[in-house]
Amino acid sequence: MYIKYMEENYFAGSYRGLLPDARLEKRVEGLMLALLNQGSAVINKSCKTLAEKEGAYRMLDNDSFDHNDLTEGAIGMLKKDVNGGHYLCIQDTTELNFTSHMGRIGREDKDIGPVTKEDPGGEKTNAGFFCHPVLVIDPSSNMPVGLSSLILWNRSWDKENKHERNYKNLDITEKESYRWIASALNSKESLSEADSITVIGDRENDIYEVFATVPDSRTHLLIRARMDRVLSEGIKLNKKISSSRVRSIYEFDVSKGKNRTKHTAKMSLKWEKVKLGHPSKRPIKDGIPAFIEVTVIEARELSESVKPGEDPISWTLVTTHKVKNAADALKYVKWYSQRWLIEELFHLLKTKGLCFEEAQLESGAGLKKLIVLALQVGLRIMTLRLSLDSSHKAKANIIFSEEEIEFMYIYMNELEGKTEKQKNPYDRGTIQWAAWGIARMGSWSGYKSHGPPGYITMKNGLVDFYNKMDGFGALSKYLDKDYLHNMALRISGELPR
Repeated sequence: MYIKYMEENYFAGSYRGLLPDARLEKRVEGLMLALLNQGSAVINKSCKTLAEKEGAYRMLDNDSFDHNDLTEGAIGMLKKDVNGGHYLCIQDTTELNFTSHMGRIGREDKDIGPVTKEDPGGEKTNAGFFCHPVLVIDPSSNMPVGLSSLILWNRSWDKENKHERNYKNLDITEKESYRWIASALNSKESLSEADSITVIGDRENDIYEVFATVPDSRTHLLIRARMDRVLSEGIKLNKKISSSRVRSIYEFDVSKGKNRTKHTAKMSLKWEKVKLGHPSKRPIKDGIPAFIEVTVIEARELSESVKPGEDPISWTLVTTHKVKNAADALKYVKWYSQRWLIEELFHLLKTKGLCFEEAQLESGAGLKKLIVLALQVGLRIMTLRLSLDSSHKAKANIIFSEEEIEFMYIYMNELEGKTEKQKNPYDRGTIQWAAWGIARMGSWSGYKSHGPPGYITMKNGLVDFYNKMDGFGALSKYLDKDYLHNMALRISGELPR
């Protein structure tokens, strides 16, 4: 049973054949498991023994492979789970700041460069690199499926500013903003077995060339508008949508957040089919049309539900999907609202749990390898948390190995109370059932009235789970493994008691 735990964990085999040798493959997969076990991207915290720490550092410093090889493995895990269906591909950028570690890394490191703004004197002081993943979501369950693209890059310390480079006249392929196109194209390839995909992006993704090059018969766009573009009829986008009639009214519950009070928002819904015009200040390149037909959707909070001192909620979305009725428009608005998931993933990587920016490595190349692994670990934690909000009854084996599930069956009785309210309410063997147990290990009460568990709770629960598995693994060496296996099966109901 547990004795083969390390060889049969969830990540096992994900890098088979992708790295220079099998030893490196096992080391990478073992490090991912260690990050998950201890809930930290800091090697000194995630690896328990000196040998494990030294092995992890050597692997991350090994120049026989790079972060792109690891990205290939992450995308491979996605591919094996996709066969037909429609998926949301949510892309965004975050910066990773290692300014406090520059005494260890050094400015000469080619994988580290300036991030954020310069100081008032024009000096580039903050150091790090940028991370642009594409998070794949199954809209039928609102659950993460994996990553379809990951682009990491850093700027040069001596790079000229936008004015010096005549940035506006550069070809799109020479701009950092090309990452939005490249990531969408990567996602089309990664999800080639899907029936269709919808690429979702925020205002920064509102680039004319994106609309001109990415869509096809199975690929759609859903992007929040930033540019007030001129339309084929000669008027601008904002004027067109503001003069349009309200087609539907709907309500949704707004959670308490930054500059936002918890309340029920009453929203108006508009949509119009338009033709976006090519930016007038740029020459039209070969293969780029002068006009592109899209649908614009506006969701705006009515004044009667806006709380004093707050701005009304307002989204203007541009999509290549056809909108036939209010149900279609509302569906696309809800799809766009899933964009918060990638922001949650970034928080989980940094401030909410894994503390990636505290990773004390001595090279940018090592940090770029580590972020690929940390993203996969963060996704596993996120999937667990989100499963409790989903009605989709997926099996626990989508993120847990057979051995892990068997141990969960054995230990779950310790997590349940005597009353019905204290029992695990989910079907045995489902991801929700497992998530409930992990949350309880993270000190969640189990009562719905106390609210759902957060990401920190889930992370802490996983740490406790694996610590207990370690102890059980040591004990199981002295016990009959067939007996333990049959015990788990009897508890699960697969064998008579």
